[in-house]
Amino acid sequence: MQLYISHLISDLQNAKKNVPPDPQLGTEKTYEEFEEKMFAIETTPPQSPKKLFGVSYEELPPVEKLNETLMQQLYDAIEATFNEFSCMFDFPEDVPLALRYKLVRDIFMKDIHLMPGFTSHFDFCTACCESCEIASYCTTKDEIEIMPDDEIDYEDDSNPF
Repeated sequence: MQLYISHLISDLQNAKKNVPPDPQLGTEKTYEEFEEKMFAIETTPPQSPKKLFGVSYEELPPVEKLNETLMQQLYDAIEATFNEFSCMFDFPEDVPLALRYKLVRDIFMKDIHLMPGFTSHFDFCTACCESCEIASYCTTKDEIEIMPDDEIDYEDDSNPF
């Protein structure tokens, strides 16, 4: 299995050559030039992880097929590659490696929309604490818990939103 993981890591390292160029926002001479640049960034089509990173979901072994060492090697390589593409993983502190790897592997199931010049953050928050896989590690879930309707004061207009 080490040989297979080494091949995956090599593919991920090779993908770093495909990082889109930085559009150097702020160097435009006119507002129209800025608009064109932003439009191009915003309308860049999502791409498959295979095309971006050289690895597909199916190629990444599930958690149960990996020991701790192989999982750490693969996770570190995936994270380093994503970082090169200005994509960051934001996990609560104590999320175990196996769960981190599983959630990161799940990113590979869908196309990814990169926006060159901007950083993308994957925080793995589902906004539904009851079904969230990282809820037991989340430090903000109690702060964002929604009040029941009968406790909301709809007459309070102190908040303009």
